[in-house]
Amino acid sequence: MTSLQRTAETRRTFKLGSLIVKAGLAEEEPAVLLGMLMAGARVLNASNAVESRRRWKELGAPVLELDPTR
Repeated sequence: MTSLQRTAETRRTFKLGSLIVKAGLAEEEPAVLLGMLMAGARVLNASNAVESRRRWKELGAPVLELDPTR
């Protein structure tokens, strides 16, 4: 892995971690977070994911817009 790739991966990891904080889940157990994310992935990989994706985006977008650093 190059230095540039490591920097990109670090930035991605930080960004994803900040989403956990923004959602108010920073104090949750890692196993709970992983289980929750896995359940969400199952929903998003289902054939009827369009409505769930729309609803979740509708909830998250305004919060992200409050913080331009996303």
